[in-house]
Amino acid sequence: MKKILISFITISLVSCAVKKKTASDPYVGVYDITVFDVTQIGDVPLKITINKSGSSYTSNIEGRAEAADNGMTWEIDSTTVEDGVVRIEAYVANYDVYFELNIDGEDISGSLMGMFDVEGVRVESP
Repeated sequence: MKKILISFITISLVSCAVKKKTASDPYVGVYDITVFDVTQIGDVPLKITINKSGSSYTSNIEGRAEAADNGMTWEIDSTTVEDGVVRIEAYVANYDVYFELNIDGEDISGSLMGMFDVEGVRVESP
């Protein structure tokens, strides 16, 4: 009985240590966001996917709802995380644009080009 109890405690401690090491990156996931009050367009719903490979981040942006039907494609130049801020530089509709995003748990907020507010939620975790 004593050996079984010691084995159980050892397995529990090891499994907790393994779980702790595999904690997911807080920035990685799929987010549904809205860019508010874009000049001559209005609110723009987007889906942002952030991934991590090694020590570098990548992202993808797609339109949601009516924004998916407008034919605009987003080309991502870079995705970086510095001081807790995710910065995504992209090219869309002949414009260089950038997002600065803060991720707090399941919520995401920030701005597009420092001019348009962005808010959203995580819809998928890694």
